[in-house]
Amino acid sequence: MTQKTRHFYEFGPFSLDPDECLLMLGGKPVPLAPKAFEALLTLVESAGHLVDKDDLMRRLWPDSFVEEGNVAKHVSLLRKVLSEATNGQEFIETIPKRGYRFVGDVREVSDPAADSQTHALPSANPIGKKWRALAVTALAVVLVPIAVLWFGRVRTPSKQSPPELQLRELTNNSFENRVLTGAISPDGKYLAYSDAKGMRVRVVATGETRVISQPEELKGKQVDWEVVGTWFPDGTHFVANAHPAGDFGMYSGDRWNSAGSSMWIVSILGGAPHKLRDDAIAYSVSPDGSLVGFGTNASWLGNREIWLMGPSGEQPRKLFETDNESSLVGLSWSSDGKRVVYKKSDKSGDALFAGDLQGGSPVVLLDPREMKQVNDFFWLPDGRLLYLVPEPESLQGSLCNFWGLPLDKRTGAPIAKPRQLTTWSGSCMSGMSITADGKKLTFLKSADKETAFLAELTAAGTRILEPRHFPLTESSEGVIDWTPDSKAIFFISDQSGHRGIYRQFLDQDIAEPVVIEGFGRNARVTPDGGNIVYLGPTENGAPPAKGPEPVMRVSITGGLPQRLFTAHTYSLMACARAPSGLCVIGEPNEDGKQLIVSALDPSKGRGLELFRFSLVENDENWWLDLSPDGTRLAITRTLAGPIYILSLNGQMLEQVPVKGWSNLQSLIWAADGKGLFVTAGVRNGREVLHVDLQGNARVLWENNGGSGETLAHPSPDGRHLAFDGWTTNGNMWMMENF
Repeated sequence: MTQKTRHFYEFGPFSLDPDECLLMLGGKPVPLAPKAFEALLTLVESAGHLVDKDDLMRRLWPDSFVEEGNVAKHVSLLRKVLSEATNGQEFIETIPKRGYRFVGDVREVSDPAADSQTHALPSANPIGKKWRALAVTALAVVLVPIAVLWFGRVRTPSKQSPPELQLRELTNNSFENRVLTGAISPDGKYLAYSDAKGMRVRVVATGETRVISQPEELKGKQVDWEVVGTWFPDGTHFVANAHPAGDFGMYSGDRWNSAGSSMWIVSILGGAPHKLRDDAIAYSVSPDGSLVGFGTNASWLGNREIWLMGPSGEQPRKLFETDNESSLVGLSWSSDGKRVVYKKSDKSGDALFAGDLQGGSPVVLLDPREMKQVNDFFWLPDGRLLYLVPEPESLQGSLCNFWGLPLDKRTGAPIAKPRQLTTWSGSCMSGMSITADGKKLTFLKSADKETAFLAELTAAGTRILEPRHFPLTESSEGVIDWTPDSKAIFFISDQSGHRGIYRQFLDQDIAEPVVIEGFGRNARVTPDGGNIVYLGPTENGAPPAKGPEPVMRVSITGGLPQRLFTAHTYSLMACARAPSGLCVIGEPNEDGKQLIVSALDPSKGRGLELFRFSLVENDENWWLDLSPDGTRLAITRTLAGPIYILSLNGQMLEQVPVKGWSNLQSLIWAADGKGLFVTAGVRNGREVLHVDLQGNARVLWENNGGSGETLAHPSPDGRHLAFDGWTTNGNMWMMENF
């Protein structure tokens, strides 16, 4: 038999065999997914040198497009496997925004194999031989059916494979100035889009971009521009919406209602936009350009009416309307312009309808059960309804994929079952638009990431020093609480692929899992420091806080969580510190007009009702927290404040108006009970404040481009502040062959 020299890599206690695609530890194979092994081999081969993340993506997926997050997940898996076998030794270094470097000492070892078919490892052993024998057998089991299928295909001609999906990024904004909305022109030549700084039109072929000037009426005012699928067929002008500047989230299009908004005609030929209508939101332009669909007459749920009018605002007429307890959102046209699709929302949920412009009963496309978490929808020229469905474990719909539902163009009724079109990860899409030939679809692709920070507190808690990223991982992570001795923090993380609870000591690099999956939100450490109470996933499949949620208890060291009871929709829990033993839960009553505050026993469940506090009807932006000594509660009714300080029997002790601030999104008591850490929403960001009980506020940290819920948790000893910040990136993409 001919012999050949084979090469292996050794690092730490590991041996890596490129020919067999094996990572060995102590003579035993370490299970790795093929892409994870390929990533490890690439890094080891370039040990000590930077491997650019784009180059790594091209090596792992040479013929397809994937999200950058897939690389990060494989690297995170490798880190975990290598670290667990070496008591925390780090082998892979992340170079922010550039790539990765293998930092372990690598030795290349040569071994003359007895035969090219033997594939013996340097440390051959019975276990290794048995494993390889099983692998060969398994390979045969797999290859035989494949061969049968292949020859069957040879005998029976098959349909040609569909063309490969093509993607192209059209904008490249950072999260500090993310793209908010956008739409492509019917001829595919121009992209109109908006970001936090204004509205722009870009030439798709060259990237040349022109800023749309602000109309005189809006100069000096802060507005958020919204560009939807409202281009006219000639490709020279479109309709845009101007909204009062405020908190724009990733998927908050429904939050923009017609009150205070206005519609404007924008021309790419020059000049400032001119107004079409006040207190209205444009949804879409008909395929022939003769009609503009818009929403108006806002209620607490959203717009109550959908209207049509001519391209210059002439001959407005009402198309659909609903009552004060429901709303109508969006309008997407069939290719012949005779039918439209729109969404109706009420207390029972959302439903998608197809309606005829000439009257008649609307057709239900997706009922509330099917529409539970549909983010957006669009009627394609080929007759399919395109819509977005969040993935399981997705927080507030932040991860989603495209689905297609074939519709009858004449009736709008479904004619086949829906089919998933993409299997992406790490982002979600919204705001679809398409070229007149139906070949190029554009959409806004956004991704959320939560990063946790740790800083020293000084000047009586009114300043922070040297904030640093903690823990140091690439996962999305947010702080939830501290251990009573202030030596470790608890945080939520998606490092396992599911949102779970982890504990990490300040002087260590490895996090300990407490709850791997099944976590929902609002976790708090009990006063005795022995358990964590938290809200689990909703029982009806709704997004977090939008349905009944189980109250769970788990030991701080992990183990099997126990269910205590089911909390009302959108409840919040809070716990004091020892020696107080009190936890509380605030639950809105059925009509949302009162907050019922009850004691919470971490062993037995809901305890005695303490008091009731009036809420603003249909406003879910209230918040509560319990003082460290367990004697007072801080509560807000609305984003505008003030902060109410109440005793445990509901007696009003103080009202604290936060001087110079509004949009108060969350609050946590300071460790000394003499102030609060408050998060305020600002235009295109978040700021963490220290607020004393006289309402004086001082900015501790600014999160420019931030979004989502931000919480600041002081350590029980008052020496540190752990806080987190969401960032949201958003850019326009174009897809073909879908």
